[in-house]
Amino acid sequence: TIKTWLRTQMKTAVTVAAAIGGGGSVLVLCLKFVRKRIFLKSIPYKANEYGVGKHRTKKGATAEIRLATGADADQILRLVQGLALYENEPITTVELTAADFKRDLLAEKFYCFLVDLDDNIGVGIALFYPTYSTWQGSCIYLEDLYVDEKSRKHGLGSLLIKSVAAFAYARGAARLHWNALDWNTPALDFYKSCGATRLNEWVTLRMPRPQIASFLGISTIDEYSSVLQSNMPDASPYLSAVLNFSN
Repeated sequence: TIKTWLRTQMKTAVTVAAAIGGGGSVLVLCLKFVRKRIFLKSIPYKANEYGVGKHRTKKGATAEIRLATGADADQILRLVQGLALYENEPITTVELTAADFKRDLLAEKFYCFLVDLDDNIGVGIALFYPTYSTWQGSCIYLEDLYVDEKSRKHGLGSLLIKSVAAFAYARGAARLHWNALDWNTPALDFYKSCGATRLNEWVTLRMPRPQIASFLGISTIDEYSSVLQSNMPDASPYLSAVLNFSN
């Protein structure tokens, strides 16, 4: 049973921590490892359809869906840049570095499936994270779905999006949602074949960070700090959070 498996994993973590020594810090690391094992075990798997593990593609190749780790930060950056180029944007549009992706992935600000094809590592990506609907509750947003051009026609895009859908369904998400460019007919046709509904009545609005500052009437974090301090006498914890967020 799941309870028995979980009990075994926790006992193993405690035993390993005690054998290695190092006190609580080692135990925390071991428990994080167990947590990841639990996370992976919670992702549904169906051979050649979806989920973390190996699959046979339409062309007979071997594809492996895996949950990205901090060690995959360079692969994530490369694939995100590849998506930017596909969308006719310069690589400089991607402002994040591999270190940024590693930091945010480890902080669980997003989740990421990568797909390997035979001996080719990281040929596709599905990057997603939880959102919330006040009408329906917890949801999953698919930020990026991309497969390298040389690795297409294997059905990897379908493997990736189905894996995200399986994750969303297992987590009780009310919906899986994402955006697509209106000129990207192949992608729109693919999403339609997946059963997705196009919402023509909705308009995407965006306010980048400089516009946020302009909207608030501030120009620097120091000025924002003085605003906080003048309005909140005990603002130190809030100020610390703001400064950490901005870095």
